[in-house]
Formats: sequence, structure tokens, C-alpha cells
Amino acid sequence: MKMSFTAWCVAAIIAAGLAFFGLALFSYFSGQNFLLFVGMSIFMAVAMTFTSLIAQHRKRVQAS
Repeated sequence: MKMSFTAWCVAAIIAAGLAFFGLALFSYFSGQNFLLFVGMSIFMAVAMTFTSLIAQHRKRVQAS
């Protein structure tokens, strides 16, 4: 079964969210609070990038 472009982007955002959740738990239990900001930064960068790619892709598909 072939996944669409949007499905791949959503899967990447979900994976980044799960990675951030794991990093947040590790940060909480280890006491290294700066890891929360590192994880949040990475998650936000991935989420915004892939959301932008989805929007560009949809715009290109509508134009054609």
C-alpha cells in the first residue's frame, strides 16, 4: 500500500511528537530541564516545516 505525500508528512510530525514526549519524560526524570527546550525547538521546527510542505503541495495540486 502506497502512502500519500500528506500521510508521510503527518507521520513525520507524529514521530517528532513522540520523540519530544520521550525527551520530555527523560528530561523530567533526569532533572535536565534544558532538554525540554531542545525537544520543543526540534518538534516545532519539524511541525512547521512539514505543515508548510503540505500547504505548498496542496496549492500545487489545486493549481494543476
